[in-house]
Amino acid sequence: MKQQPYQPALPVYKKLILGFCCCLVSFTSFAQVYKEKGKNRFTFAQTTFGYDMEYTPPGGYSYSRDANGVLQKHKIGNTLSPSISITGLHFWGHAEFFTSFSLPDIKLSSGSRYGEFQRFSFTGFKVFPRAIQPGKPSPYAGMALSSFSYRQAEGTKFRHADGAILAGITYPLKHGLLELGANYHFSNRYSYYISKTENVPLKVPPFTFSIDYKYFFDLSVNSLERQKKGELRKEYEHLKKKKMLSSLFVAAGPAYSFIVKRSTYNKDNKAFLGDHRVTSLFPDIGIGYYHYKTDAAANLSLRFYKSGLNAYGYSQEIRRNSVALELYKFLGDYHGFVPFAGAVLSSEKIRIKESTAGNTTYEHTHKLLSPGFIAGWDIRPTRTDWWGVRTNIRYFPFLELDMPGNKKIGLQQFELNFLQMVLYPNRMLANFTGKKN
Repeated sequence: MKQQPYQPALPVYKKLILGFCCCLVSFTSFAQVYKEKGKNRFTFAQTTFGYDMEYTPPGGYSYSRDANGVLQKHKIGNTLSPSISITGLHFWGHAEFFTSFSLPDIKLSSGSRYGEFQRFSFTGFKVFPRAIQPGKPSPYAGMALSSFSYRQAEGTKFRHADGAILAGITYPLKHGLLELGANYHFSNRYSYYISKTENVPLKVPPFTFSIDYKYFFDLSVNSLERQKKGELRKEYEHLKKKKMLSSLFVAAGPAYSFIVKRSTYNKDNKAFLGDHRVTSLFPDIGIGYYHYKTDAAANLSLRFYKSGLNAYGYSQEIRRNSVALELYKFLGDYHGFVPFAGAVLSSEKIRIKESTAGNTTYEHTHKLLSPGFIAGWDIRPTRTDWWGVRTNIRYFPFLELDMPGNKKIGLQQFELNFLQMVLYPNRMLANFTGKKN
């Protein structure tokens, strides 16, 4: 998601208040349902929605040349990065998968004399050796993918993904979780071009600290009550009679891509531009068919994004439109946590455009087929529900573009979508129009 520039007219305290107000939404809140309702498939996973504030101290540095041409070192950091977090608490409070969506940064020092550093959202997991329990603090450890951007003067907006080791403590409250954490970003040393020909060491701040409050809300506890009343069995028989156990589905959710291979074209021709590494948030839309007997699915997914590099009067823009056929098989069912794996064949239409001083110097549209792999998991309380939540992880190991001079731009990438809502219209229609006997 593209971040908006900081608006100094809005005081910091007002931004903090505005952010925390985002959490005060009218969800039906629950405590730890696996404590209240017991350990079963309907309490295996629980969702939270919250607000996270991450502080980056000035622990990084870069260099610039002063008016006399002398190389000067300066610090990077001292920002607050708010975000909206959505998490899934799994294994009855022992693990958490999470993703967050960035809000505009809050700078704690005025001006941007040397450069602009921004820390973006996290996607990852946490493990709680002691399950989260009411009234008891629970330490955690975990790992995450994060991203940041740095831009200095007229140089490129250097955006990169990095890994982080997480540690902290979570304390359950009546309607949610209060969390304090420390994060170590172990990939923190790079180089940055301060001119078309000169690069200098760049170190991004290795440590960040966060505070997060997350509200509980749950969509599957109702299924537990329906099971006790025998309603789930009636729904199954009704869908079987209507021949609607198999169903069409539609899906939508936010995704982003991490591009994992360097471009030989940029490296040899315009190294100061850097590489396309992390995309902005883009929609992941799907329509498919789920086959009940084989517990497998076919899906047609649509994704599209734009990625741009700009530095010293040069620009390079990539626009990708992708329609992929995906075939995957679900592999077991652990209390509603259902992993899957399969293959992808993607029809790619990718336009690349280069400009110098605003004048187009190269433009070409590439059309190709790219194979890939897909894996992930569904959270489905039952196999007959009209909804589910899906995580998609796609990998395209061969996606690259031919460029002049027998060079290539590598777009080999991982696509991550940790929160896709899946709806089954056939089942919705059957449950709405028919009587369950």
